[in-house]
Amino acid sequence: MVEDIAERIAAARAEGRAYDLPDTEDLAQAYAVQDALAAKVGEAAGWKLAVNGKPQMQFFGVSEPVAARVFRADLAESGAALPRRRFHALTIEPEIMAVMGEGAGALGAEASAGETLAAIDRFLPAIELIDMRGLSLKDATLPQAVALNVFNAGAVTGGPGVAPDQLDPATVRVTLDIDGRRAGEATGSAPQPPGEAVRWLAGHLAARGLALRPGDVVLCGTLLPMTLLPETARRVRVRMKWLGEVGFSLDG
Repeated sequence: MVEDIAERIAAARAEGRAYDLPDTEDLAQAYAVQDALAAKVGEAAGWKLAVNGKPQMQFFGVSEPVAARVFRADLAESGAALPRRRFHALTIEPEIMAVMGEGAGALGAEASAGETLAAIDRFLPAIELIDMRGLSLKDATLPQAVALNVFNAGAVTGGPGVAPDQLDPATVRVTLDIDGRRAGEATGSAPQPPGEAVRWLAGHLAARGLALRPGDVVLCGTLLPMTLLPETARRVRVRMKWLGEVGFSLDG
């Protein structure tokens, strides 16, 4: 059953079709589907966290976040021109991204906060790309979203970023501009400290027989509410105090 669900999701993804809601009963089965999907889609460059703010966890009735892959083929650098035809309806989230260093593989369920920060090479500004392919958040249960890789469609990475010991999340001011117009801003809005997000992920992966790797990226949770880009949108730019900026354009 897990393989069948993953095959259907992979086919829809490859063909650019809208997703059908998978018949996943719980998170354990959903993660099994996600693992099977990853084996069909391609190499993962890292991970994303979702539902890692208290309001979101309360809404879904869970006590911890969920995680999904970010695939290498879906990563882009700041300034990239993305083809509009690649997406059904592109939604974006400004996020702090951790880039893992040499100690990443040693992190596990018992990693301390200090050990976790020491295993992070750098924090960068990033924009997560989300494409729900015709669905909406109210349509899907959390296990269904996890099986669908929490709708991740990639990420755009910027810079220059900061060393882990130089980041104070409470002072990070983020602004989002779409075609030169301010679409959102906030200060100190990280759903949890990025180091804690990576620490949780390391333990979560260890429990599933997986591990972070040097060079992996980790999207640590959105700093602004999800923003659906208008069909006419051409340019997106995000600035984060201390970390720098990141942006992309849409072609077609």
